[in-house]
Amino acid sequence: MKLTKYKNINEYYKTVYPFLMKNEAENNLPLGLLNSIKSGSRYKDPLLVSAEDEDGRIKGAFIMTPPHHMVSVLKINDEEYSTLAEKLNTLLNEEGIEVPGFVSEKVSAEKLTQAWCNLKGCEHEIGMDQRIYKMDHVNEIELPEGRLIQPEEGHLTLLSDWIQRFTVETGVRPLTESEALERAEDMIVNENYLYFWEAEGKPVSMARGGRWTDNGITVNFVYTPKPYRKKGYASAVVAGLSSKLLEDYKFCTLYTDLENPTSNKIYMDIGYVPVCDSLMVNIK
Repeated sequence: MKLTKYKNINEYYKTVYPFLMKNEAENNLPLGLLNSIKSGSRYKDPLLVSAEDEDGRIKGAFIMTPPHHMVSVLKINDEEYSTLAEKLNTLLNEEGIEVPGFVSEKVSAEKLTQAWCNLKGCEHEIGMDQRIYKMDHVNEIELPEGRLIQPEEGHLTLLSDWIQRFTVETGVRPLTESEALERAEDMIVNENYLYFWEAEGKPVSMARGGRWTDNGITVNFVYTPKPYRKKGYASAVVAGLSSKLLEDYKFCTLYTDLENPTSNKIYMDIGYVPVCDSLMVNIK
């Protein structure tokens, strides 16, 4: 097996995009990352690596946007994981990069992490046990009173606070106050698919569409502050946003935390169908 590091995003895109598109919905994360990197909108100095067999066929893709986890898609045999871990470790040592963890389809994540920790003598823990969903139509559900709105400049402080709380509650890398404010400014100015559900004249829940692929787009940043939970607002904002996204895309995808049965039920009620399980693994 051969690993190749790419500096040119266009060359990497040409090499791995067809491989990833074979399972477009399941690979919404790496595909979306590639599109974002290619557009130049975010993620400076990403690590882009392909894995090929002896015949030059693509068998895997690694994408890392430091300091975030390494995203991987692998189609290899069980006995190849040890060799892959050794080659990946050599490459990362040459680049001076430490891997905080992996995100991948569940079985692949488990095997890669085990091979990695056997090699490195490290420990690991599950950061999040996830499920990927896909939907191509929105079911009719009962919605609470309110309406879908897009945030404006006057919502900047509120959105910044919600972004900061979201990162803490979901266990991803927490953002500082200034980082959250910068992210909120960018989302309000530059993003077309960020929405609030407004009830009684104030925002009570939010969701965002991002990470597009050829035919789909991902729903993320779904957040409802604690005082507004269990009132149907998350269902309303996700259903409303999904309907708008389906005007421009053939399907929507999203990730859920399997430890939160409420959110998983909400999404299935709306029309989302499970396509595969995924793991976020933290390396210690």
